[in-house]
Amino acid sequence: MSGKLLLLNRRQALTGLAAGAAATAAPGFMTRALSAPKTIKIGVVQPTTGPLAFFTEHIPFVLDQVKKSMGGNITVNGTQHPFEIIIKDSQSNPNRAAEVTQELILKDEVDLIATFATPETVNPVSDQCEVNGVPCISNDAPLEPYFFGRNGDPKVGWDWTYHYFFSGQELVETMIPYWNKLKPGGVIGGLWPNDGDGIAQSDKDHGFPPVFEKSGFKVVDPGRFDMPASNYNAQIGAFKAAGVNIISGVLPPPEFTTFWNGAAQQGFQPEVVYVGKACEFPAAMEPLGDRAIGLTVEVWWSKFHPYSSGLTGQSSLELCDAYEAASGRQWSLPLGFRHSLFEIIFDTLKRTQNLDDKASIRDALKATNYKSVVGTIDFSKGPFPNTALTPLVVGQWIKGSKYPLDMAIVDNTTTPEVPLNGEPTPIKY
Repeated sequence: MSGKLLLLNRRQALTGLAAGAAATAAPGFMTRALSAPKTIKIGVVQPTTGPLAFFTEHIPFVLDQVKKSMGGNITVNGTQHPFEIIIKDSQSNPNRAAEVTQELILKDEVDLIATFATPETVNPVSDQCEVNGVPCISNDAPLEPYFFGRNGDPKVGWDWTYHYFFSGQELVETMIPYWNKLKPGGVIGGLWPNDGDGIAQSDKDHGFPPVFEKSGFKVVDPGRFDMPASNYNAQIGAFKAAGVNIISGVLPPPEFTTFWNGAAQQGFQPEVVYVGKACEFPAAMEPLGDRAIGLTVEVWWSKFHPYSSGLTGQSSLELCDAYEAASGRQWSLPLGFRHSLFEIIFDTLKRTQNLDDKASIRDALKATNYKSVVGTIDFSKGPFPNTALTPLVVGQWIKGSKYPLDMAIVDNTTTPEVPLNGEPTPIKY
């Protein structure tokens, strides 16, 4: 990232969020300025550009919410501290994610780092924080690719890095009842790329295939593939030959568009299509038109979820309504998790005993048991060390009224507290 770009990103992100007391003090107040409370530096690594950029669209709105709620200061142990949020772009590249994390740690000297958006962002950032002894909080990457993708030992865990999201095991347990309502004993085609999520999901010992097969489904797996892919002809051909009627995969939005266009061209018409990452965003679904209707999405958060923000007091619905009013765009799943990330950050800082000691911030993060807009975040429960599990239900895209598409919750077997507002329906061609 160039110096000019870095300064521009910081200027945009930090407007109104930092109180630079020492920098603006008049000469007569120099003594007071020198003893001003510590400015807390929070680093954020996100894929602002590249194929994962869809995951960052809510950040400007969330930072505005932080500004309105916090006013640029946080009270810790009775003292008001200004804070600064420094955003770095991973460019959707794991190597770049590691590089900018090092910049935050060594150059910007941040006190805490937050990150999100798939293992390709979260894992390299977390690894750098672990090596350098900096507290890190992350979400929006399934727990298994996060934990085992970093060679985590369930008996040991880590010292500095903490993460919350749904797990692969939870995803399977959520999808199987839904598939059993639509296509019991169906043939599942695995669309699993050669990346963190794809490798974890496709594992023949600990991934999805053995669980699917134990539940009565047949699994067809054409193998790992690199992205970007110019076409998916090989996968589509294998699926057609095997009579696949359910797709289970995980692809970024541009890749899914390539696959779904190829399926249409080759007359491949599965009745159930679930592709993580891609099908989570209305902006990625809308260009598909009516071909998006009926696509399945794992719903990690929605306006229907019965949770509220501990930072702003907003319900899930109120948060979505505020986002749509401010941005002119439709709400989507990551909104709640972007918001909750800052809920956890500020809850952690408020409970920190010594802001000058990163281990003290780490200890407060480790002790988190917090009711957020995405549910309760409790790092003492796992299922793996340093992790917390969040709720999961199943949704499908339907014809919208206010927007071209809406999301309906069609199965809540694993989280009945999230209300249903639709019925499972096979894709209609």
